[in-house]
Amino acid sequence: MSNSLITEVAADVLSGVSPEAPEGALHPLWPTLVELGWPQVGIPEERGGAGGTLGDLAELIAATAASGVSVPLLETSLAQWILGEQLPAGLVVAATGLENVPWARHADHVVVCPERESAYLVEPNSDVEHGQNLAGEPRDTIRVPGATTPLPDAPAHDAVLARAAVLNAAALLGAARGAYARTREHVTQREQFGRPLVALKAVANGLAEMSTHLVAAEAAVARAARIHQEDSAERAFAASATAKITAARTATSIARAAHQLHGAMGVTREHSLHHVTRKLWAWRDEYGSERRWSAELGRAALAAGETGLWEHLTA
Repeated sequence: MSNSLITEVAADVLSGVSPEAPEGALHPLWPTLVELGWPQVGIPEERGGAGGTLGDLAELIAATAASGVSVPLLETSLAQWILGEQLPAGLVVAATGLENVPWARHADHVVVCPERESAYLVEPNSDVEHGQNLAGEPRDTIRVPGATTPLPDAPAHDAVLARAAVLNAAALLGAARGAYARTREHVTQREQFGRPLVALKAVANGLAEMSTHLVAAEAAVARAARIHQEDSAERAFAASATAKITAARTATSIARAAHQLHGAMGVTREHSLHHVTRKLWAWRDEYGSERRWSAELGRAALAAGETGLWEHLTA
């Protein structure tokens, strides 16, 4: 399925869906996404997936984020990729530890891929401390885990982190698109002194700057997704770092500009803008901050040396 068709399908599914969800429950849209097989996209059919590319999955995650809806699509797709056909029934999410576990209160199993330990599958029991990120999404702590199962065949931590970084960058890109679309609509429709806000030079410049950041993030995410499908793990890790850094910077710039151009209206709970800007603030530090990934990219450049770095940049 082409990316354009993926985008059309996502737009059709998400059209008219409210970002609001019942308190303490998963969004009503989630069962539909599971039934459509979205968490299995980007995973080969022989490994229990639905086929397609990582770029297809990135587009679905971006489209969902742009709508403002909060669902565990990234985390379940990552768990599916790690486990393949060994995926147990129910909601299964992936995490890098037992703290700040996405959606743990709703999960039947959590795939844990720690940095210096072997991966394992855990069943959260009733002793889950509820927490949340800035977007109000569950980020829980599993105090006393239930039954655990070692996963000796799971991908290495760096490989899991690299894939998660690409998908996180895609989510940031989607939320940034959502903020841009809402801002463009606002400055085009709202008038001041008898003309739309976008007619003001400062407003038009701000909107153009937002668009420039979006283009950079789109290119970085698309490149990283393609390299993950076609190239070595080393190049994939570097591409993930670049996508994550670019998307995090885009998140910071676009969230700031969106609220500036909306003025006081953009900070109200009744306005839809906060459904995407709070995600930009929350997600930009998940799966590694911009600073951490910048350091990782710097170490990779030093390790490659002058010749290796040049080949990487010109490949």
